[in-house]
Amino acid sequence: MSPSSPPPAKLAENIPQLMHHLWKPFLHDINATHFLTKEGYYYKYPKDTHRWSQPLRKKLLILDVDTRLDTGPGGIMNKTTLNSKGMTGRTAGMMNHYLYAMIHGYDYRFIRAPSYPNRHGTWVKVPMIREALKTHKIVVFLDADAIFMYPQLPFEWLMRLWNITDNTLVAMANDPNSPRNRDANGQVMQNTGFIIAQQSNRTQELFYNWEQCPTDIKYKGCKRWGKVWAHEQAAFSNHVRYDYNSTEETCGGVFIRHHWFHKDYPIKDMHQLILDAFN
Repeated sequence: MSPSSPPPAKLAENIPQLMHHLWKPFLHDINATHFLTKEGYYYKYPKDTHRWSQPLRKKLLILDVDTRLDTGPGGIMNKTTLNSKGMTGRTAGMMNHYLYAMIHGYDYRFIRAPSYPNRHGTWVKVPMIREALKTHKIVVFLDADAIFMYPQLPFEWLMRLWNITDNTLVAMANDPNSPRNRDANGQVMQNTGFIIAQQSNRTQELFYNWEQCPTDIKYKGCKRWGKVWAHEQAAFSNHVRYDYNSTEETCGGVFIRHHWFHKDYPIKDMHQLILDAFN
């Protein structure tokens, strides 16, 4: 069946299967050794790299977490029909995540978490990721303003490119290198707007220690990060990460783009990536 031919009627009754069907002709081979971006960046890895060569499907979870329920104009939980021209940036971001999960057959969940007493709202991602790791091998968390720029790329391919191994507990991108984004030791902080976590007892321990950090029991001086910026990000970067091995690599925002200061940009990116895929 060609990409332009109408899908079978049964697919129209199952949106995830329909999205997978529509995008299947454009998917990048999970075992391809290279990829050229529209910006002209060429990425490749050695042919003898065999990690993540099989689709994870429902073992991989794409996760959105928030305490807010967007029911206003353009919100994802608005009872009116979704209008692509009127959607908010947060809605576009979460729709991007859901679309990506459907395209590749991954699991997807949006969790409206309860407010965290005595902590900033962004802390809720930590216990929610920890819980999700009890049922999934890989959990990929993204803030609503972070989006997948190339939906045709399997996440297994990206993990192989980023050298995610069986021993990787958690992976994050570094913040932009500036004085404001350094921890107490002068190291660039890691950004918690995009997190890859892999199921293991050690990972459960890491997320437990992270969640408990502001109690000041294990990490003295961490209490302030319960409310003070950069909240859970500062707690991880100033305290938790030093108990675990880490590597330093720069993320240029090519495959996952996090729009810290332009919350409406996911709308434009969402429109453009769909146009690019089918043109």
